Amino acid sequence: MRTQLWRQAAHMAAKGVAGACISYRLSGQATWPAALHDSKEAVRWLRGNARVLGIDPDHVAAVGSSAGGHLAALLGVTGGQQQFEGPGGNQRFSSSVTAVVALNPVLDLEDMPNSGGNIARFLGKGCGEAPGLCREASPISHVSHSAPPFLILHGTADATVPYRQADEMVRRLKQAGVQAELYTAKDAPHTFWASREWYEPVLKAIQEFLQKRLSGREQPPR
Repeated sequence: MRTQLWRQAAHMAAKGVAGACISYRLSGQATWPAALHDSKEAVRWLRGNARVLGIDPDHVAAVGSSAGGHLAALLGVTGGQQQFEGPGGNQRFSSSVTAVVALNPVLDLEDMPNSGGNIARFLGKGCGEAPGLCREASPISHVSHSAPPFLILHGTADATVPYRQADEMVRRLKQAGVQAELYTAKDAPHTFWASREWYEPVLKAIQEFLQKRLSGREQPPR
């Protein structure tokens, strides 16, 4: 959501990487895949308005934390999959992204402890009732060689989203031939990146990753 990560976006803008904080429909407003549709529409809108905004449409990264990290990861692994585009505007522009930064992201909905109610609200059904839908909404299910580079940052003491999800996602991305990095925050909880101890180190890691991936040396999304 646009109320999160705006400080990080402002920092990156000062370093030459423009940021746009988007909104998307929450589970109380619409069920899956509405949030992904909104996120993809936002990427297409940025490309459609790139000249006015003064940004490079060939180098767009997705960044998010927790549920936002889930959507950022989905943007990375569902590029070019028409069934996830949704009915929004700017359809002639790509919703693929050049890189993904996901902080403590939800990557496997079937592996989420103590959150059945939240998942059921997000999907419209629980994973036990609709395992196929649960897998469809899980980024880890869509990993392929066409995914862009990933940076996943996760705390080992995260009680909301298991650290093992990040570890497994990076393993699968690398196995598929995708450049993937895992920033491990030892003994850190969920949304550790907002704490005083981790704020600057995490910001530095994100800055280095984005400046490298958005420098113009990478291939633009297909």
